[in-house]
Amino acid sequence: MLFVYSAIDCHDKSGLRAKNNTAHVKYVYEYGLKVVHAGPLVCDDGISPIGTLIIVDAPNRQVVQEFIDNDPYVIAGLFSQISLIAWDKKTS
Repeated sequence: MLFVYSAIDCHDKSGLRAKNNTAHVKYVYEYGLKVVHAGPLVCDDGISPIGTLIIVDAPNRQVVQEFIDNDPYVIAGLFSQISLIAWDKKTS
């Protein structure tokens, strides 16, 4: 089943993103979930990161929630909002 993990950064914590980026990227790709799409959410300038979007294929919500709970960005306190939503993909 596909799940969308999205998160919005806290306004005053951009340094946390830079400090934890390498660990976060390594974690996402080495955790063991099939990553369908992943990348930063950005401002309208197309450059400045304001959050994270990761779509994974996982057996259930609990597995993805454990993945989120152990994400270095989450542990560092980078996000002001986090959502986890099941996704029924209709297009290729």
